[in-house]
Amino acid sequence: MRGTAPQKILIVRFSSIGDIVLTFPVVAAIKSCFPSCKIDYVTKKQFASLLEACPGLNQTFLYTDSLSQLRQALDFKQYDAVFDLHHNLRTRLLLFACGVPVFRFPKNNVQKWLLTKFKVRPKRRTHVVERYLQPLKRIVQDWVPLHSTIPYAIPKSAQFDIEKRFSVKPKTYIAIAIGAQFATKRMPADLLSKLINQLNSPVLLLGGKEDVETAQLILKNSDQNRVFSAVGQTNIQESAWLVKNAKALLTHDTGLMHIGASFDVPIHVIWGNTTRDFGMYPYRLEQEDVFHYEVADLACRPCSKIGHQQCPKGHFDCMRKQDINQIAAALNQ
Repeated sequence: MRGTAPQKILIVRFSSIGDIVLTFPVVAAIKSCFPSCKIDYVTKKQFASLLEACPGLNQTFLYTDSLSQLRQALDFKQYDAVFDLHHNLRTRLLLFACGVPVFRFPKNNVQKWLLTKFKVRPKRRTHVVERYLQPLKRIVQDWVPLHSTIPYAIPKSAQFDIEKRFSVKPKTYIAIAIGAQFATKRMPADLLSKLINQLNSPVLLLGGKEDVETAQLILKNSDQNRVFSAVGQTNIQESAWLVKNAKALLTHDTGLMHIGASFDVPIHVIWGNTTRDFGMYPYRLEQEDVFHYEVADLACRPCSKIGHQQCPKGHFDCMRKQDINQIAAALNQ
């Protein structure tokens, strides 16, 4: 295929929020290299609305429970190439003998295993977006290294009057994403409350319905005249709108961190059991206005490339020993 312009490409990434958002630069790069190329995308049904923010997509196919039905719907012969940006057993089964070239990105599983088991750090930290782009390099004749922010276009339907809905003015509040899929990525509510009580600016809490209880604990232990909650009240695109209009974003290693990297907003990341060496840090040129907080010299960290629902050691030092005074001071600046 190298040297010929593809007319239609299929991208496959089933989940989850952050991983899908980090494929948006691949779509932009394909359009940059092949402006007339049509791009379709396959993901799980629960992430379909997320793709509304990705410029350049033509059609979205949704995976529910049946790979055979999905194969029939895709009609692979219409594509010049497939980019498997999930690269797991399920996507291999989906794409088995599909009849068109399939390009996969390097997952670096051995490197991740060495990092979690023996704390062997990679010689070079490579962002996952760079690895997602490697399949494209194989079909572009004169490849020019690409690096830009994540293209994220919030749908107009998700843009609303923030002050009217949540009683805070745009660009005056600090947005705090309190959630994460795994507990070892989340700062406990008591520490978040102490941190929030040191902040000078209004605070708007962000999170899903699963974070409502945590938000209630934070509100109970915080100055409720300055702390407001959108937790469980907004969808992913509305949450993105709140991040875009924030004065700053405080977040864990989670999907809103990656969405926030696409906007002109300072990002403050609290790292728990994971580290930047996995290549899943905010994708932003020169890491401008990105601040990282982590407990240094912990022999047990990172304990997982994803996370756990409780600390394997029981002490949870990667969060319990965070310097909340330092974080608050940085946000107040």
